[in-house]
Amino acid sequence: MKSGNIRVGIIGLGFIGKVHAQAYHSVPFSYAEPNVDVKVAAILRTSTGRDEELITSLGNPLVTTDSETFYAQNLDVVDICTPNFLHLEQARTAATHGCHIYMEKPLGWNLEHAQKIANAAKEAAILSHTAFTKRYYPAVQEAKAILEAGLIGEILNFNVHYYHNSYMDPKRPISWRLKHAPSGGGAMADLGVHIIDMTRYLLGEAAWASCHTRTFIKERPKTGGSSTMEKVDVDDWGVCTIGMRSGAIGIIEATRFSGGIGDSNRMEIFGSRGSIVIDLKAPLHCIYYDQNKKSRHVGELDPSLMKNSKRHFWPAAKMSMGSFLDAHTACIYDLLQCVKQNQVSMTNFTDAVKTQEILEAAYLSAAKDSQKISFPIGDN
Repeated sequence: MKSGNIRVGIIGLGFIGKVHAQAYHSVPFSYAEPNVDVKVAAILRTSTGRDEELITSLGNPLVTTDSETFYAQNLDVVDICTPNFLHLEQARTAATHGCHIYMEKPLGWNLEHAQKIANAAKEAAILSHTAFTKRYYPAVQEAKAILEAGLIGEILNFNVHYYHNSYMDPKRPISWRLKHAPSGGGAMADLGVHIIDMTRYLLGEAAWASCHTRTFIKERPKTGGSSTMEKVDVDDWGVCTIGMRSGAIGIIEATRFSGGIGDSNRMEIFGSRGSIVIDLKAPLHCIYYDQNKKSRHVGELDPSLMKNSKRHFWPAAKMSMGSFLDAHTACIYDLLQCVKQNQVSMTNFTDAVKTQEILEAAYLSAAKDSQKISFPIGDN
């Protein structure tokens, strides 16, 4: 570290930037004995003079529109919370300044960008961390421990979904998330990438993918109440069949059109000796079924199973701010530990490229009438 505490600079202070800022600010409140001292030292955004109360609550970090002024603040970590097409340029700049990088998902606008971002971090010899927050849910950590212990035997099949209903109103105005040029993709890039990564984390690497996507509302108002319409050229829904190297086959589905289901993220994993159900509306525990004992377990696992888990990064129940913010805080706390100990993160950019490759294959398959795409993509 360049100073006594870890000095963080955040690029972009939209919704997710504010979530990250709150997570950094919450570290001393979320852990009984936090062993890191972190400060949001600077914010780089497109305009100043907004969110003054929030910025004051963060200890009045420097807010600037000038990149040179931002990087002059002796930063240890740069946290990038901007639209996907900006990630590559901003990551390269941060790497040039010797700053460790925390990146919102997906890592890049596409696979090529993601690979270049990972290469930039490697060449600069900096640490990297990607905001794949689903890994940090205690239920996911329990499932990981059960799988690694082989308790459900050979994995046969699985299914996982991530549903939102936030885009069902056809009058909702266009935004960068609904345009391919800044986003690189729709529901699969926004939501699906989370569950693609969760699948990799739990079940290993994929061998092939086949995908369908659809756009349900093909144009939207330019602004609220406007009669001027703009084209939507990204997916509102996508479903992929994924074949794992282990031989397991499963379904990954993401949509922003789940009427009546505001936020649902659920995974079922079926093995030769049992099953696991993860429902992140119940974030603390998965459901483990033992086929031999004909018994179902929900609750704390044998501590010996969890000894290598990251369960301890999850804020204590009394300090919970809700599972969404708890997950971001846990992910950021892991980043801070990596920086303090100079250790490679489990969501480093090289690892994130593997998740991005599956996302890229999904879109390539959808464009080719659901053709099966094998990995690595370059072999197709």
